[in-house]
Amino acid sequence: MLANTLANYLLIAVWLLTAVFLTRIIYLGLGNTSYGFWGLLWSIFGYSLLLDFGFGVSVQKYTSELTVTGDYKTYNALLSTVFTVYFLMVLLIIAATLVLQFFLGALFEFPEGADMHLYRWTFIWFGIGTALSFQLGAFTEVLKGLKKIYLRNVIMLAGQLVNFAGVWLIFRLGYGLLELAVFSVSINLLKNLVMALCAYRLLPGIRIHPRHFDKSLFRYVFSFSLFAYLIMFGNLVIFNTSQLLLGVLLGVEAVAVYQIGSRLSEMLMRLCTQFQDNLSPIAASLFKAGEVERLQRILLRSNRLIGLLAFILFLGMTILARPVLRLWLHVTDPQAIRVAYLMNVSMFVHILFRSGSSQVLLMADKHRLLSVVAVVESALNIALSVVCIKVFGVIGVTLGILIPNVIMSVFVVFPAASRFGGLPVSEYLRKVYLPLILVSAPSAAVLLGSFMIMPADSWNLVALGAVSCVAALIYAILGYFFVLPDEDRLLIHSGLGRVRSFALGRTP
Repeated sequence: MLANTLANYLLIAVWLLTAVFLTRIIYLGLGNTSYGFWGLLWSIFGYSLLLDFGFGVSVQKYTSELTVTGDYKTYNALLSTVFTVYFLMVLLIIAATLVLQFFLGALFEFPEGADMHLYRWTFIWFGIGTALSFQLGAFTEVLKGLKKIYLRNVIMLAGQLVNFAGVWLIFRLGYGLLELAVFSVSINLLKNLVMALCAYRLLPGIRIHPRHFDKSLFRYVFSFSLFAYLIMFGNLVIFNTSQLLLGVLLGVEAVAVYQIGSRLSEMLMRLCTQFQDNLSPIAASLFKAGEVERLQRILLRSNRLIGLLAFILFLGMTILARPVLRLWLHVTDPQAIRVAYLMNVSMFVHILFRSGSSQVLLMADKHRLLSVVAVVESALNIALSVVCIKVFGVIGVTLGILIPNVIMSVFVVFPAASRFGGLPVSEYLRKVYLPLILVSAPSAAVLLGSFMIMPADSWNLVALGAVSCVAALIYAILGYFFVLPDEDRLLIHSGLGRVRSFALGRTP
């Protein structure tokens, strides 16, 4: 878990560093309309994950169970069944891409004089590349199931660096949207191919072939993947429908405002959810082995660690959102700032009350509950978004995300996690979240006081870094002494001791 988590944060650190520059390069290089279309592309083809039908999560689950059972015969039949279905979905994505490109002008509102020929070809290449990557995407889940997340991250890190260099070069040489789309999907395809090669080396017993397709196993896998699919469907609706609704109801330029405003919440999610990748494969293995009490302890401690990181990042990214967006992207649009505030709140609630718990509950046979939550939340999201967009404009779509998320996270998933962990809700709140609220108060005061003293347009990188470091240091000291239990502090001491010993052992 430690190796995987550190590898996740190394990846996210590189992603954060490159994303800061890439967002600026792409936004300034494409302009409002093309940047909005770029956001729409990711949203539209993000829905191709619906054709996964939850099989990806099933692959992760059964790969983790393989490490307990060692039953390669059944496992190979499962994988072959999944990959046969995937191949059919690849053909469907390509066919849908070739048809839909004729209707872009009718589906979305483009400014007068927009180059529709360029947008159609970009759509075609992006769709074909997405389809080809889809077939190999399951190997990411194989590596996660083997708990080799660090290996997956090495591959993704290399891809991230190549992508950064390539995007910079594309705009440096004067190219634009079409070249950006072709390059981006090519990098994704290459990463998935390398992961496939690694999976074959780690599991030499893998044999994937259409002749291993088994109808009875298809029904067996689908009995779990159907619920995983409903969960994934709900998440896709929540995170991808916003751009589509804005594109249809308000136009492509409104998508750009939302995209920019929601960048901070995206970073908040990435920074706070790297530890959670460990929970699914570990939960699947422990639940299969019948070690439920150990799994309950992991759930409680995991949520405490997740909350410890989430509080300080949420406070910093929300209180200082205005100067951060101004310095980063030269954004002063009040609508984009309000989007940032509301999306940060929504993401914070999701991280705190759901991100870790749902990973464990999914692998502990609570997939039916989570699927109901996903379906209800996505339906509420669409309905509220449509109504609120008509009343509040771009801000309305954030309300459509925030309100259902709070209801489902706080009043459904969190109580279910408390019951699974063997604690009443009040006790869970007292042990996990109350200490976090108390230790975050001084840091919140530092951030809020600094923001009120200094006008938003007078901030610079030095001031931003200094205030953030002071608040983070105060929070880290208080969190170490008043939030972390003795067993976690002992683990930290032990880890630091090993690092010291390792360093001294290499010193001449």
